[in-house]
Amino acid sequence: MKKSWWKVPLYCIAASWVCFQLTVHVFGRWALATLPDGTITADRTRELILHAALFAAVVLIGGLLFFRKMSRREIFQSASVMVVLNVVLGIFTYLTQRIFTSFTMLWSILTEWDGVFSLLLFQLGINEWVSAAILWLLPPYIFVLFGRRCASEEQ
Repeated sequence: MKKSWWKVPLYCIAASWVCFQLTVHVFGRWALATLPDGTITADRTRELILHAALFAAVVLIGGLLFFRKMSRREIFQSASVMVVLNVVLGIFTYLTQRIFTSFTMLWSILTEWDGVFSLLLFQLGINEWVSAAILWLLPPYIFVLFGRRCASEEQ
């Protein structure tokens, strides 16, 4: 644990920054639609597909390239660090969003990799606090599926 506690948080934050850049600068225009009156709006279906594809890419790249040699226990512990960051900084940004607007924006950019879940939960009309709990707790643990069963296994 001493050597690997930072791996999932660092990967999630880096992947989020990349996903944000791809969404805004590369693929974002694909998710826009022009209505008959000339108004430009977000096409929710395309936006959902875009975020789902980015999430799948992040999970596969992380799972197959970065976390495959770690044990499931190590990944779980490292993902737990990310969960604690999500909860603490998520509550902090909620409580101080009017004071620290730039930090709120920064934290939303650095948690972009699992944006597909927020879109789905929003479309399902799930309560914002239930959605936040799901977003803070579940996505980092998906990488556990890619880890070795125990630390002594040889790959």
